[in-house]
Amino acid sequence: MKRNWDVIREELTRLEDLPNTDSMLTLSNFTQDQAGEYSYHMELLIEAGLVEGKMLRTLGGGPVDFFARRLTWAGHEFLDAVRSDTVWHKTKKTFAAKGLEMTFDLVKTVASEISVALIRGVAGV
Repeated sequence: MKRNWDVIREELTRLEDLPNTDSMLTLSNFTQDQAGEYSYHMELLIEAGLVEGKMLRTLGGGPVDFFARRLTWAGHEFLDAVRSDTVWHKTKKTFAAKGLEMTFDLVKTVASEISVALIRGVAGV
């Protein structure tokens, strides 16, 4: 399965939007028809250290649910870089125009540069 950066951004945003520290994001918070995709991406986020959480698996090893408690510092930093819809769309457009694959470090760098350009009012960004 390929990474879907929109799903990653959605999961990070929904986790940050939890009302308090006792709340958790679980697979039941998402549509059932995309359960495999959401589980896969949450596992990636946990592995990358952006989310503190646990995966529940079947005996065969496939994910059946997850429990995400909170974003880590790195998770907050990444989400801060891509939170703005304007920045996010410009970031994806930049990668598509240049024919490059989106990697975590590059996404964060490009999104941050776009944010700085927007703050400075640079034309064409």
